[in-house]
Amino acid sequence: MTTMDLTVINANLWDGDGDTPQPRDLHVRGGRVHAAKAIHAKELDVGGRVVTPGFVDAHIHLLLAGESLMHLDLSEIKSRDSFEAAIEGAHESLPEGRWLIATGWNHTQWEGQCLPDRTWLHAAGDRPVVCWRCDWHSVVVNDAVLRLLDLDSPAAVQEHIVRDDCGDVSGVMVESAAWELVNPVIPPLSAAARDEALSRAIDVMLHHGVTGARCMEYRKDIELHFLPISHSVGPRLSLVQLDRTLPLDTAWRHEASWTDRMFLSGCKAFFDGTLGSRTARLRKPYSDDPTSHGVWLELALSNQDEAWCKAVVDSGLAPVIHAIGDAAVGRALYVLRDVPDELRPTVEHAEVVAAEDLAMMRGMRMSVQPTHRAEDAAMAPARLGERARCVLPLRDMQEAGARLSFGTDWPIVPIDPLATLRAAILGTDANGQPFFDDQRLTPVEAIRASMTDAAEACGFEAGLRRGHAADFLVWSGDPFTDISTASVQATYIGGKLVSGHIPAEPRSVS
Repeated sequence: MTTMDLTVINANLWDGDGDTPQPRDLHVRGGRVHAAKAIHAKELDVGGRVVTPGFVDAHIHLLLAGESLMHLDLSEIKSRDSFEAAIEGAHESLPEGRWLIATGWNHTQWEGQCLPDRTWLHAAGDRPVVCWRCDWHSVVVNDAVLRLLDLDSPAAVQEHIVRDDCGDVSGVMVESAAWELVNPVIPPLSAAARDEALSRAIDVMLHHGVTGARCMEYRKDIELHFLPISHSVGPRLSLVQLDRTLPLDTAWRHEASWTDRMFLSGCKAFFDGTLGSRTARLRKPYSDDPTSHGVWLELALSNQDEAWCKAVVDSGLAPVIHAIGDAAVGRALYVLRDVPDELRPTVEHAEVVAAEDLAMMRGMRMSVQPTHRAEDAAMAPARLGERARCVLPLRDMQEAGARLSFGTDWPIVPIDPLATLRAAILGTDANGQPFFDDQRLTPVEAIRASMTDAAEACGFEAGLRRGHAADFLVWSGDPFTDISTASVQATYIGGKLVSGHIPAEPRSVS
């Protein structure tokens, strides 16, 4: 993309060093930070506003997020009546023959916390309906979809088909049943529609001040949708390959046309599920289901996790491990214990952390989502009992020497880095109520985790330092002193404005 020669004047600049912004100019030449003003540089007076590096989202599903923008959004649903009304409204608006795909429902936020089932989808008649839970680890489908599924599947999949009290299939599928039975029968979007979805997702990123991200994507999608834009993409994208079947194939990457703004950095494995679907693997049983510890998934279930990790390391890429329950987190830390630091291995999510595992986190990159903590606070006491205080204990992890990087996991939760900062700094749940707020971070700790430390974990240049990409934000207020009111007014990539604007109301730098 086009870059600019620019000098930002009258700024309070935080370049990634120090604890507070300082009055300083920012010089940009050829899209990169420079020590001096270019001869023909445009001058931008930001009127005393705070300028920082752009946000970096350390965990995102970019193509999936773009596709979710095209589906029915059930994230605001709070009851069966509103669920059924949303399905009916979407059904009436769709052309005949089109599947109804919805995302975002979260039964732990509803009164009674009852799971939906296929009877909730009757308003759609014979139209196939697929409704993904917000975590994408559970799905509810109607009879039209059930008729397409092989319900006489292997036992490992059978156990993830939820049945009602009479033993009948409820329409809810979790984990392998959702991915191996339901996902393959859903008609895919056209290549053009998926390209449009990716473009829309990138626009949303920039609107929220996210100038870089680590994206979890499948090889075929990387080749079909990401590589064609590798030389024109705006935000920096560090791609992580989701294909994880052994033997692992990563040799294809050597023939790809990567740039300094888009490259393959790692491979991902899933060790367990999620708290919301009650599939996160715990050391002790769930408090609201004493018969269950959650589940091991895929490579961890088949004891191929260490072989997978070695294959990733041998390919020169970072092992990236999804681990949410404390048993899974402990196992991921053990598997990654000897991985060379320069590969940047990460544990992803780490939502339940046992005290005995904190010592293993010293020096380990932990890619976490404070907004998950805030959202899951509502169910944590029921799911975990007294272990609720172990839900993403940010302060304990920071003091143990973990290298924290923040992301959103979009589309699992909305891409909103300000909500991420508020959750980490204020220590509140999704309703603004304190949730073990002794675990909150300081503003500068949280901002580093959302910007420079996240950039380092992704393999990007970190901070607005000389020679680095001039990707920066201009703020309406000071996020270091009041995250509740500060917001991003303008986003720049390579010195070029890509989102927002700066109102003409200059204020002097104090």
